[in-house]
Amino acid sequence: MEKKTNEKMDLTQPVEIQLFKDNDKYRDDVFVSVNCNNYLIKRGERVTVPLYIKLALDRAQEQRKAAEYYRDEGWKDSLIIQEGKG
Repeated sequence: MEKKTNEKMDLTQPVEIQLFKDNDKYRDDVFVSVNCNNYLIKRGERVTVPLYIKLALDRAQEQRKAAEYYRDEGWKDSLIIQEGKG
């Protein structure tokens, strides 16, 4: 959702989301808490949550992607710098 110029986003507006579900790593419900507003979201079902909850989930996903990159690829950059090749 894109923020319009000079307009504030209504972070409480309801939005529908559906979290990925499988029978392995992504099978459990997801707990989300923002400023003491707690949600337990069932995977694989369409649910309605406030926009700020969706944004928190989006930020968490981006952080997971960054962590996986540094786990899988970032160490290579570290070795290049240590060897004086950077």
